[in-house]
Amino acid sequence: MSSRIDLRISPSVSAGLIAALPWLTLFAFALTASADNSPWMLALAPVACAGTVLHFRRFGLLQSKLSVTGLALEAGQLQAILPGQSAVPVEPSGASRLGPRLTLLKLRPTGTRLKAYYLILLAPESWPGGNVCPDQFRRLRQWLRLGQSPSSN
Repeated sequence: MSSRIDLRISPSVSAGLIAALPWLTLFAFALTASADNSPWMLALAPVACAGTVLHFRRFGLLQSKLSVTGLALEAGQLQAILPGQSAVPVEPSGASRLGPRLTLLKLRPTGTRLKAYYLILLAPESWPGGNVCPDQFRRLRQWLRLGQSPSSN
């Protein structure tokens, strides 16, 4: 017996800021280094700004073609829901990090090793602007930790 998971991911400023944090750090480093007699480091500033905007749009606002807007588990198969496409069968990668409040997922489409989808899932009770339903989030984390049962194949 498997419980059905239908996790919808909503746009979240908090998730966008988490995704943009490495790029904002690069931007701060470029500004600091350029002030210390290295003006050529300012060349990193436009790259950092572009990365910040792209990652904020992709993970926070969910406005990219690669943004995952939902996850569904049907008949033991996890599926990523992308904007404007049907569901794509995916498998969780070992590089995923599960936590009770913040989960970072790396999902690979079934049958490929080159492409991957990334997600930032935030529990609404602990993050302002969480992006998932708490009950479905808990079910997904349980399924990811316990894995697929042999009887569901």
